[in-house]
Amino acid sequence: MSEDNKVEERGIAAVGNTAPGAQAKGRVVIIVVAVLGIVGLTALTWKSEKKKEDKPEIAVKTGAVRGLDVAQVRQTEAPPAETKPAEPEERKVEVEDKMSEAARRAPVIAFRGTTKAAAQASDAAADPGVRQPGKMFEDNPLRSKLQATPITGVTASAITNMHMVVPQGTHIPCVLESAISSDQPGFVTCIVQRDVLSASGQVVLMEKGTQVTGEYQNGIERGQGRIFVLWSRARTSTGVIVNLASPATDAVGRAGFDGKIDHKFWERFGGALLLSIVKDGGAYLAGLSQQSGQTIQLNSTQASANNAAAIAVENSINIKPTLYKNQGELVSIFVARDLDFSSVYDLRRTETRTQIYDRTVSGDLSRTPPPPRK
Repeated sequence: MSEDNKVEERGIAAVGNTAPGAQAKGRVVIIVVAVLGIVGLTALTWKSEKKKEDKPEIAVKTGAVRGLDVAQVRQTEAPPAETKPAEPEERKVEVEDKMSEAARRAPVIAFRGTTKAAAQASDAAADPGVRQPGKMFEDNPLRSKLQATPITGVTASAITNMHMVVPQGTHIPCVLESAISSDQPGFVTCIVQRDVLSASGQVVLMEKGTQVTGEYQNGIERGQGRIFVLWSRARTSTGVIVNLASPATDAVGRAGFDGKIDHKFWERFGGALLLSIVKDGGAYLAGLSQQSGQTIQLNSTQASANNAAAIAVENSINIKPTLYKNQGELVSIFVARDLDFSSVYDLRRTETRTQIYDRTVSGDLSRTPPPPRK
């Protein structure tokens, strides 16, 4: 073998099979380099932090010097022959620098200060569960349960003359003299069927045959079966007029009048049904024409029929039903207030207290009273 081949073999053997001592030395070198890098990085970081800490000191010093008056700066720039007066200013600057440095290093955080009372008030407002002085809990369920229902007292009063008053709550039977149709508002009259007695039950205040006038409004809502009537005035056979302002009831006291109700079904839906029939008839004719081999186009006609049906339903759906009440039916008047006749009637006793007075008398009391009723 030649020497070149020997060198190449030795080189390959050195790379492939490294001695243990060489590996240990390589590890030591790597560790030393890593330690040096860490130390260097630490030194650089510490220097940069130190420079950052030194910068506020310079700013404070410059700020302190800039904060001096103009007159003081001019004196330092052009000092007089005697430099003694400048010493207090330098000391002042040094004192300010020390105070600024101390303030900067002090562990105090500046914030907008508030008084203790204001802080407590803000905390109480933020927390609804905190008791606030002078204010009750509005959302406290116990507070609402402790409030009693205010009940006002009522003072009793007496009817001064029970012989002259028709009390509230009296039912007066009456027969309709005119019929009622609720399509339009109007008036209605009825005739009282018996004498109306006073609260004492001894004086006739409204004679049999008294005519009562009332009024009603037009229309009733769908689903309603009664109409409201208000009796406004009564006129007795002797010419006495009294304002009633009392509601009408039926013979057993139910409010309002019942009667025959026309729901006007055909007026509300008849037009729409007719148009639907026309539409279906046109479709049927179109089908027959197709079977016979002839084609009739009714698209526009059908569309017009649909639109017309929708318009007809929209215009007629709000038609109100009509109530009809025949004349001659028995109704009633519910007296809603005390009716006082003392301003038009005077009394004269003709029988004992247990008997009913024949009738009230007005005007001259010296005339002879009528004979008692048997």
